[in-house]
Amino acid sequence: MIKLIIKYLLYGIAWGCLWFVAIGVAMDLLLPEGLQMLMENFTPHAIGSIIIGIGAATTPIVYEFDRMRRWLQVAIHALVGLGTFFTIGFTQGWLPMESAAAIAFSIISGIIVFIIIWTGFYLYGKHEAKKINEKLKERS
Repeated sequence: MIKLIIKYLLYGIAWGCLWFVAIGVAMDLLLPEGLQMLMENFTPHAIGSIIIGIGAATTPIVYEFDRMRRWLQVAIHALVGLGTFFTIGFTQGWLPMESAAAIAFSIISGIIVFIIIWTGFYLYGKHEAKKINEKLKERS
């Protein structure tokens, strides 16, 4: 289990760094003044990206616990992942906080994106399981 936790942790760090660099490149190409703001506070932004990566990539470990109900697994995954994202996003100034409507829009958008990504991974896993089961049937 320790190896699995370390794997998820390193995976999260890698994803956080990858997205930080990708967003930095996009900002450099499309919004150079935004990149300047990012560079002035490079370390907090980099650490924030890594923490979000860890929060997003380590929480799927709950799906390894077979005795836990699926709805609880999804709830834990969503609450920890989105909680990490919103905490860092709002404190770093990545998400708007000018009004209650802007905050609500950010939260609703985040939930919708989570649902879309989760559904995509779920359908992909289901498809892969079907392919594996078909191969197993062919062998027997």
